[in-house]
Amino acid sequence: MDKWSLVLVIVLSVTSFIFGMLIKRKPSKTWLHTIGVIFILGVLVAFKYLGFLNSVFMSLADFAHFLPRFEIRKLLLPLGISYIVFKHISYLTDIKWGLVKPGRFVDFVLYSSLFTIFVAGPIERYERFKPQIEQSRISFSWNNIDKGFIRIVFGLFKKLVLADWIGFFISPVWTSPNQYNTWIRLLALIGYSLQIYFDFAGYSDIAIGSSRLFGIKIMENFNNPYLSPSISQFWRRWHISLSDWIRDYLFFPLSKVSSKSLWQFLFVPVISMAICGLWHGPAWHYVLWGIWHGIALSLFQLWNQFKRKNKRIAKVTKSMLYQYAGTVLTFTYVSIGWLLFR
Repeated sequence: MDKWSLVLVIVLSVTSFIFGMLIKRKPSKTWLHTIGVIFILGVLVAFKYLGFLNSVFMSLADFAHFLPRFEIRKLLLPLGISYIVFKHISYLTDIKWGLVKPGRFVDFVLYSSLFTIFVAGPIERYERFKPQIEQSRISFSWNNIDKGFIRIVFGLFKKLVLADWIGFFISPVWTSPNQYNTWIRLLALIGYSLQIYFDFAGYSDIAIGSSRLFGIKIMENFNNPYLSPSISQFWRRWHISLSDWIRDYLFFPLSKVSSKSLWQFLFVPVISMAICGLWHGPAWHYVLWGIWHGIALSLFQLWNQFKRKNKRIAKVTKSMLYQYAGTVLTFTYVSIGWLLFR
């Protein structure tokens, strides 16, 4: 962990812990939660999105000449800031909802800065983490060493053997796509879908296994997502900790804004996934990737509503052939989306 990341973790941990205590003591004052979340998001924007906002403001100034032109300097991006911010928001929100109580400050700092999941998750919840570290000591266990080491080996195999070698073979196609025919480019797209899965899943295995060495159990983050028969199932299996976060702290709260069907079935999925895309990085192609998945989730909700009204269609969707076709269609749609992500 570099020194800037360490300073940021300490500042955010102190601030979030204080807000957590205030929210617990004064639950009726909901503005405490709002201010706490705004502060945490402000830190994320300041460190990660200033350059992105600068390009947006400059484009607006080019379009509307009466707007002032100014340059926003980017700050040094600390490691793991996106994951820290999401963990802290979930911490404050869970206290507000009464799902968890503030613990000791030292426990919260450990939760905030656990190095095994610091850079790329999983986004562990304090609700699951707290019971493991509240005990006076975590006993040494050969079983944890055994399972943790095996998980790390599997993770390294996914990352260094599968993901990196797939990347090695498909890299020339992505560098000069016009030199290859359509079938080769299609194989390269499928290869990239597999590469990005083995990359993320491999890292998660390493993070989960490394945490297990210290006696700490971290939630699973992938569950064969490419075998999903629908886009909804895909997001229940892909980057599970992020999907759960988006669902609980974006999708559900946004759903309560309005009961109108247009809002529920179109705007909520698209807005939620657009934010998910922006969280991955300060660039428009990430936003478009999120919107791509938001549209798919919106269409899937409409399809589910249609099935409930048509028993014959509902019966067909339970067949194995439909499930297989859904798996192929979902994988194809997700793979096309990776074009935007890359």
